[in-house]
Amino acid sequence: MKTNILNTAFFLFSLLTFTPTIFAQNNCSKFYPTKIGKTLIIHQFDKRDKLATITSYTVKDVAQDENGTILTIAMRLIDGKDEEELTNVEFKAICTGNTTKIDPESLLAPGIFDQYKNMDYSITGNGLSIPNELHVGENLADGDVTMAIDTGIMKINATILMTNRKVQAKEKITVPAGMFDCYKITSTNSFKMGMTQTNLTTQWIAEGIGMVQEETRKPNGRLVSRSILHHME
Repeated sequence: MKTNILNTAFFLFSLLTFTPTIFAQNNCSKFYPTKIGKTLIIHQFDKRDKLATITSYTVKDVAQDENGTILTIAMRLIDGKDEEELTNVEFKAICTGNTTKIDPESLLAPGIFDQYKNMDYSITGNGLSIPNELHVGENLADGDVTMAIDTGIMKINATILMTNRKVQAKEKITVPAGMFDCYKITSTNSFKMGMTQTNLTTQWIAEGIGMVQEETRKPNGRLVSRSILHHME
């Protein structure tokens, strides 16, 4: 359970920086997908540089209501070794004012807790947001989500935090999908369920593209994983 929650949550947090071409008529961030049908394929490698997972993100729907622009995103997570599907979920994001936001329920509720559907659980927190414009030196808002599950035998609480988010620089990055001018964003990611696990993450994101590359390291600098934009469809 812990691995599924942690991996899926951080993938969804990361999605806030994936984006194809932006439609001018909506008010979404330049670093978020809004073109229906566009798919981004991300390859994630483990600390030994072996392919661990392949994740596809597809924009399923873009709608307008009184709250702003509502995006429906489909995420499919595949095991990199045997190509077995690990997760297939849809969630929503809301673009309003000068911010694009995924709320806590959309981050974790769809499909992830199907095996616990007969149990009581709650999801709270501020979710995660990204402004529609980025600037070097800018501090970004923290993200958080807390899950409380009552199994009937015991209660489980898990909290995910993304703190110290900052736009550090602009750099040119080359990956299989091409060469891109990117914003470099760093953050501290913590997962607490009894014990606390903390990693440091660096993302390189490009306007009109989204996340190009990501590295996650332990506080001592040792690599945990890295992700790259492999191709787009």
